[in-house]
Amino acid sequence: MRRIAAVVTTVVLSLTVLAACAGGSEYCDSVDKNQKTLNTFGEERTNKAYANYAKVFTSISGQAPKEVRADWTKLASATKGVASAHDSVGLKLEEMSDTKKLATVESADLTKLNNAYKAFNDTAKERAAVVKNVKQECKITLK
Repeated sequence: MRRIAAVVTTVVLSLTVLAACAGGSEYCDSVDKNQKTLNTFGEERTNKAYANYAKVFTSISGQAPKEVRADWTKLASATKGVASAHDSVGLKLEEMSDTKKLATVESADLTKLNNAYKAFNDTAKERAAVVKNVKQECKITLK
């Protein structure tokens, strides 16, 4: 009887461990669900797209492992910063190529935009860290 109980216990524990491995984590599931957005990050330069990128980063940061949580959070913050700067100066991200509209932006507002873009561009280290982590942790290759 003890032998049967030991075998049943071993089988139940083995199945539990295998199910946990096969199911993935909330973090990896979230990355997988948002993989298209993550792989196209920055390609669409609109206020709406950047707000969505920031939303995705924020969502993933809440589920990310401790070692990359700050990286995801910084990406979210810098991306929100670009969208917020555009909102505050009244120039949409998609209007940046319109030289007439850009010429009407005051110097102080251009400084706001420049600072937001600088903070955004300074996230190369964080982007590399999350791409590496996602590949190791989730076996997902991001661009």
